[in-house]
Amino acid sequence: MTERPVVLVAGGGLAGITAACELADAGVRVKLIEKRPHLGGRSYSYEADGVEVDNGQHVFLGCCTEYIALLERLGVREGVHLQRRFRVPVIDNVWGESVLQSAPLPPPAHLLPSLLRFKPLSLREKALAAYAFTQIRSTDLAKHPELDDITFEQWLLDRRQNHHAIRSLWNLIVQPTLNDHASRVSAALALMVFQEGFLRSSAGANVGWARTGLSSLLAGAAREYIESRGGEVLTTVALNGLRSNEDGVSRALTDAGEVTADAYIVALEPGAVPAVLPDAVRDDRFFGRIGRLSASPIVNVHLWYERPVWGRAFAAFLNTPVQWVFNKSRLWRQDGPQYLDISLSGAREWVDMPAAEIREHFEKEMRALFPEARGVDVVRALVVKQRDATFAAHPGVARLRPAQRTPLRNLFLAGDWTDTGWPATMESAVRSGASAALQAMRSLVRSEKHIGAA
Repeated sequence: MTERPVVLVAGGGLAGITAACELADAGVRVKLIEKRPHLGGRSYSYEADGVEVDNGQHVFLGCCTEYIALLERLGVREGVHLQRRFRVPVIDNVWGESVLQSAPLPPPAHLLPSLLRFKPLSLREKALAAYAFTQIRSTDLAKHPELDDITFEQWLLDRRQNHHAIRSLWNLIVQPTLNDHASRVSAALALMVFQEGFLRSSAGANVGWARTGLSSLLAGAAREYIESRGGEVLTTVALNGLRSNEDGVSRALTDAGEVTADAYIVALEPGAVPAVLPDAVRDDRFFGRIGRLSASPIVNVHLWYERPVWGRAFAAFLNTPVQWVFNKSRLWRQDGPQYLDISLSGAREWVDMPAAEIREHFEKEMRALFPEARGVDVVRALVVKQRDATFAAHPGVARLRPAQRTPLRNLFLAGDWTDTGWPATMESAVRSGASAALQAMRSLVRSEKHIGAA
């Protein structure tokens, strides 16, 4: 009986989980290690004062087909909700409430009715926005790599969008998807978001969310899936380094001792990758780019009100520091104090502020936005800061994102920060894991390792 090849996957986030599942399905012996006590990476939840709390509000869109496929593969698709039709309430502190939604029309016409009713924009701004949408739809990104060198704001200004329209419409989508303002993100990545999410299909922007905490949704199901196919999952075990010889990576140093495998997939956060690389390639130009990837922060303000103060599931906000609010009591169908989660993307102005000041500021903002919150006690509050939530999608970032395949024949990378063509999303993480697994299997075939042996 031929012994099955072994692949070590370091990192138990969505990228590592996906790679491990792909390999296990192909008959490879997988050893997945994760330094934290739980799987999920940056998509996790934890208990705080007896209440499950996500590290941040993670949503996905209808265009996130590979992430949805992972949920189906793990048997947890019923644990999420996906809108049948895109619909996002937008509450403008000056102009009142509008709704951005998809009409039963082919793209891009499906957006036009709600755009015409969008209160924050003038009629002229709406007409120019419709023109910009047609420009986005007709742009072939593969033929215009130079778009990664300019900001999305500059691209919009060149197409007669003014700063008010950028702030009120375009940034409404860009900030939560690229985790930064339109003035700081690559035009190429922003155009990709609008093409995939809004213009390729009328269902692409349908909003989805977990009905429970992210760890409850994914962690146990992923472990069971991998282990039931002969894999091994070890938590609280970190990768400390990789050693190489003339034939590639020869062994891994972990908290559980040395591990020898036929291939190695490093699915860590970008800041942790250079330190574990073999000395022979640590200064290689391929890996040097990783160290130049910067990060963009997210801050979430979790508030539990003594009684309900707001009935919607979620909404976006304008002309207030509040960006998005998610009614977790409704999304998770929970009783008890009403749980609202304020999500702040590209949160540079908040991430260094003391948590107590952030809480005080946003409790005040919520009272201004929601009259029902006035006089209602906040019985619990929690501020969660993620300084390195995503890679910063600045102009030029495409040149810094490495491929999943590396110069070493049996070493591969995975993570939303690798070159997937997508921004730092759960979809990008899943796609990177699948690509790294495919590359690893090809290397095993070239090495005449027998995949699929019993």
